[in-house]
Amino acid sequence: MIIAIIGAGFTGLTLAYRLSQKGHQITLIESENKAGGLAVGFSKKVWKWTLEKHYHHWFTNDYSILNLAKEIGHKVVTVRPKTSTFIKGEIYQIDSPFALLIFSKLSIIDRLRTGIILFSLKISPFLKLYEKVTSEKFIRFFMGEKSWNVLWKPLFTKKFGVDYKKILLSWFWARIKKRTPSLCYPAGGFQKFADRIVNKLKQKKVIIYYNELFQKFKKKSGKFVLFTNKRQLIVDKIINTIPLKETGIKMIGAINLVLELKEPFLKDNTYWLNINDANSPFLAVVEHTNFMDKRNYNNRHVVYVGNYLDKSSNLYSKNIEEILDIYLPYLNKINPDFKKNVIVNKYLFKAPFAQPIVSNGYSKKIPPFVSEIAGVYNANIQQVYPWDRGTNYAVEIGNKVAKLI
Repeated sequence: MIIAIIGAGFTGLTLAYRLSQKGHQITLIESENKAGGLAVGFSKKVWKWTLEKHYHHWFTNDYSILNLAKEIGHKVVTVRPKTSTFIKGEIYQIDSPFALLIFSKLSIIDRLRTGIILFSLKISPFLKLYEKVTSEKFIRFFMGEKSWNVLWKPLFTKKFGVDYKKILLSWFWARIKKRTPSLCYPAGGFQKFADRIVNKLKQKKVIIYYNELFQKFKKKSGKFVLFTNKRQLIVDKIINTIPLKETGIKMIGAINLVLELKEPFLKDNTYWLNINDANSPFLAVVEHTNFMDKRNYNNRHVVYVGNYLDKSSNLYSKNIEEILDIYLPYLNKINPDFKKNVIVNKYLFKAPFAQPIVSNGYSKKIPPFVSEIAGVYNANIQQVYPWDRGTNYAVEIGNKVAKLI
């Protein structure tokens, strides 16, 4: 069959790889200038590795993508990095049961309640009950008001904004269930990994059109005529990997300010720092070079300042200098020694559809893999449920839909 795949993120790449293995003639249509989707990377001549525009890693139980990496012979690095939280002007390491047990901002009773409930969610299978209650109500009732206000509410409000009260327990359960102390990363960066898959596709004669926008299609004589901004294609089947607007699922965007520094920002070697302060203009600071070796980036320290927000928000529309000026005062709260002159380079990346709002009735809104139009299939981020979005599930969905076809 001749099959067109819209989008060359990891779902589209997986679909192309699996279907080409079965002898199908595949064409990938990608609006960007390279493959990778939300995990797309960039590089500099002095860097050995590429760097993602939006921070990424894998958990050690992300079997779908880890198995794909093994299958194509791509090396994976596994490290146990440090995860911390910034609360009331101090950084606390909270990435293990023992770290939670000695966390002084909660009473011993609240620490025990929080720990017991987190452990219960960790060992629990997915239950339909998790779709009937919000994360906020569950956490407040079982972990306590103090735990909610200190640990969780700042993260929910910074990530989901006005929708934070709507987030179902199913989303929170999935975050806890999947988390592992050690994290994995493809050697060379996610872009190198995506490029390796692309090379495999070229060996299978897969055609990839970059910088090309899908516009529409029509059915004619049992086939599809697919239109992009540059060409027409006649195909037997179409697979869409782009989020659908008509589902009723709300999507929020993300912006990442990436700083290349002369000195480390998080000097205690923290990789991931949650910012538990409602007044902070950003959600997290992720020091990539406290996870992967700085020698891969010309011995510079690479820091992401991450944010989720609606693409219609005022901050989303600002340019890099404006955003840096807004962020700098709070970056100084986290690291009082941080000075603007340690910034060697800075980059700003935006993604309009980075995270679905998992609210009441979400599972009923999920688009089916097989659309109402015979021969048209869906495989996108909105179908990753109850799990949270990520490249592992992009590969998992790609495998499922390829098998279905």
